[in-house]
Amino acid sequence: MKDLLRTVFSIRQKRRTPPAGPVPPEGAFIIRKEVKMAVNQPIPRDLWNWMVLSGWRTIPVKKDRRKSMELPADALLELIRAHPAERDAVHARVLTQAR
Repeated sequence: MKDLLRTVFSIRQKRRTPPAGPVPPEGAFIIRKEVKMAVNQPIPRDLWNWMVLSGWRTIPVKKDRRKSMELPADALLELIRAHPAERDAVHARVLTQAR
């Protein structure tokens, strides 16, 4: 009912982007807009700082019910192996692999 009232009276508020937070542990998921990636490798601090600037955040809730596309399991490994100068190109290629 509250959802309907918020829609009818246009009182919805856009959520702010959550703060960056620490490097996510292995087994966690990170999200960027509607794309989700599993953290299956330890993320180096410099890569995580770059990913935060690119819009990646840890999922703040335990049971995430948002609809999202998932990246392949090796997507994070590709980003870790990429040279810092090539990260933007690798990131763009990885995002196109979302299903």
